[in-house]
Amino acid sequence: MPPATVVPLAPRVERRPASAPQSWADVVDDRWTVGKVRAALTAHITGMFSDSARLVDAMLADDRINADTRTRVFAVTGLPFRVEPAKIGDQRRAKSIAADLEMLWPHIAPQAVLHDLIRWSVLFGFSLAATSWQTSARQWVPQLTFWHPQHATWQDFDRTLRVQTVAGESIIAPGDGTWVLHAPDGARPWMEGAVRGLAIQWLARQYAMRDQSRDSEKYGLHIMGAVVPQESDKTEKESFFNDLRRLGSEGLVMLPRNREDRGFDVKYLDPGSPAFESFERLIARCDRSIATRILGQNNTASADGGSYAKAVALDAIRQDLLESDARSIAETIHRQVLRPWAQYNYGSPDLAPRVVWDATPPADTSSLATTHKTAGESIALWSTAAAGVGMAVDVEALAQTYGVPLRRAPAPPAPVAPPVDAAPAPEALSAAPATLAVGQTYTDELVARGTASGARAMRVTLGALAAAIDAADSPEALRASLLKLLGADDPAGLATALARAQTLASLAGRYDVLDDL
Repeated sequence: MPPATVVPLAPRVERRPASAPQSWADVVDDRWTVGKVRAALTAHITGMFSDSARLVDAMLADDRINADTRTRVFAVTGLPFRVEPAKIGDQRRAKSIAADLEMLWPHIAPQAVLHDLIRWSVLFGFSLAATSWQTSARQWVPQLTFWHPQHATWQDFDRTLRVQTVAGESIIAPGDGTWVLHAPDGARPWMEGAVRGLAIQWLARQYAMRDQSRDSEKYGLHIMGAVVPQESDKTEKESFFNDLRRLGSEGLVMLPRNREDRGFDVKYLDPGSPAFESFERLIARCDRSIATRILGQNNTASADGGSYAKAVALDAIRQDLLESDARSIAETIHRQVLRPWAQYNYGSPDLAPRVVWDATPPADTSSLATTHKTAGESIALWSTAAAGVGMAVDVEALAQTYGVPLRRAPAPPAPVAPPVDAAPAPEALSAAPATLAVGQTYTDELVARGTASGARAMRVTLGALAAAIDAADSPEALRASLLKLLGADDPAGLATALARAQTLASLAGRYDVLDDL
């Protein structure tokens, strides 16, 4: 028969919640030695959590542990948050219940309580909260209150987790509407708490920082040696020592001497080279251990808490840890808080919505752009290579491989023929190649006929002009030849040729305009 686990898989939900328990005052201890730390860890293993819980309180005062823990905790609560309706039953009713939860959520689970639950589950292995129910005319509303684990013990003989309350000892029954136990790591979650691996590292870091400060003080302040004559009396020695003690503020001390030049003197003693580098290496090693245990990796950047976006920018927390934290806290809230809430108010725990902290990593737009660019270049190269051997590349299949979205281009609209008696618009001319082809053929034929007719009419005149230009040996001779030639030409024939040329030029100009449009 397998041993019982800390968190039952299907806790029974009562019809009405029990009264909220009251806790004893928490105790704080900040005086820790190696012996006390080892004793607290031994008790922690056996299920006695009083000392180890106070040890975690002391460890949270360390700047590095506090900062790394805040980074991990705030990365979860800074994720995009939503409420999902139950998947079974009447979906309209499920959506209405989810809307009710969205309004009540800040009251049910305050942000500070969520931080404590996640923080202590990381450092201690599990965390506790008590549920107090507030009644109204409309419904019963729970509110979580963090419960310090120093009041908890594990009883191995009956495998139960118990807490000491003002009213006496109480057995933790997660999901009964009274207690919330966030235990992400199985039947013995306290064995996975970071306190077991980091307590000694934390203490070594504290000692290294203390010793480094002492070494810095000793090396920064010169050590003075007082030289006093053996035969001097006690009063003179004490007066000389008092002068030396005031030297830091006075800057002047009397050094009396006798006739033989013997008397009081002061010497500075060099303490030697400091051990600064060794302390720095020890502190850095402890920092790496703390970051690796809490964040899953060593992060050399400054980790001082913040949102999920900041954690991603710093690459501060491993993605698998973030997803696990978000999933486990959502599951704890659903089973141990929302199911009783749905039972008390709507008659069935199966109507409970789910809360989701979405840990899906954001898309890397620069990487996506590089991928699409590579895809385009690859498709172009393969298309060229395939065309050389008489083949074609399946562009759609390659685009799917690279994740490039494609869609079919819409077919162009069919051209609309203009009315016969209407002048064609420029758009119609550009969209009707058949019409242009017919008009162009007519114009070309007309130009050819006009050119031939003009050539025949001007052939005699142009020939005579060319002969006159070739025969002239001076501008005066050319002028006389041209006047004689033009005066002898037939005016009627020249006018007819010019009219034909003017008509031809007008038609050619209109064709050029239409061609440009």
